[in-house]
Amino acid sequence: MFALAGVIAAGAFIFLRWRRTPSPGELYARIPQDGRVITFLDVRALKAGGILDLLAGGKGGPEDPDYRQFVADTGFDYKRDLDQLLVASVKGETHAWLNGRFDYSKLEAYARKQGGACAGGICRLNGGTPGRYLSFSRYRAHTIAFASSADPEAVKRLLAEPSALPRPSLPSQPVWFVLPTAVLKDESLLPTGTHTFAAALTGARRVTLAIGPRERRFEALLDVSYQNPDQARQAMRELQAATTLLQRMIAREHKEPNDRDLSGILTKGEFHAGGTRLSGKWPIERVFLESLAAPGTQP
Repeated sequence: MFALAGVIAAGAFIFLRWRRTPSPGELYARIPQDGRVITFLDVRALKAGGILDLLAGGKGGPEDPDYRQFVADTGFDYKRDLDQLLVASVKGETHAWLNGRFDYSKLEAYARKQGGACAGGICRLNGGTPGRYLSFSRYRAHTIAFASSADPEAVKRLLAEPSALPRPSLPSQPVWFVLPTAVLKDESLLPTGTHTFAAALTGARRVTLAIGPRERRFEALLDVSYQNPDQARQAMRELQAATTLLQRMIAREHKEPNDRDLSGILTKGEFHAGGTRLSGKWPIERVFLESLAAPGTQP
């Protein structure tokens, strides 16, 4: 009798664990963090705020024909079915966790239809370019691991044991990025006008940028850690100087910062250094997001 009760209890535990969606922190511990840009999107929050439709071109907007076929074959539409996305990317390789609602049997059928194969819980298929492979696996009832890499089984890296390193405090905002210093040094990867600001952060240990709603607008929050307080204070001074310089350059041209482009954001930055941490914030108006979504515009 007790043995049966134990089996039932164990089965219930396994079932509930399978149904439970892992938190961003749990998934973060499993992604590669060796010099990669890490991006998190709380798609549910973006949908609730109308931001997803805005950035995707509006409800019912035109989609790529290949994507429409993918939706038809798999029944999965990110606008409707995706809840959260956590991505770690570096040149040539991407690892991602997806939380949402999936018909995994249809995803497996899609992989086979595209010439791929599924075995041992992992599906593999060719990517869009020669020598690139896509691989994915179901991790929990509502969680899928995905990889795009030269390694046809790169998704296994996500399924390995999580990192034993202490988990950092992750932002609560619906969008955030962890930026390696290598990215901050590569001007080809940075938006125009941000190079001076990025240069002030290149000596950091960790750089996190989070974006979320703030009253009737949005706000970008910067959180940077350094080896010592002197570095944090010096970075604060450099960011303040870059902000003042941009303000003067715009005034010299007899213009005003434009809320539709980065000038309306970067000229309003505020920064604070405390101990080994540097914090910063920039207001973001909704019209800036609208300008991102408008075809043919470059904010």
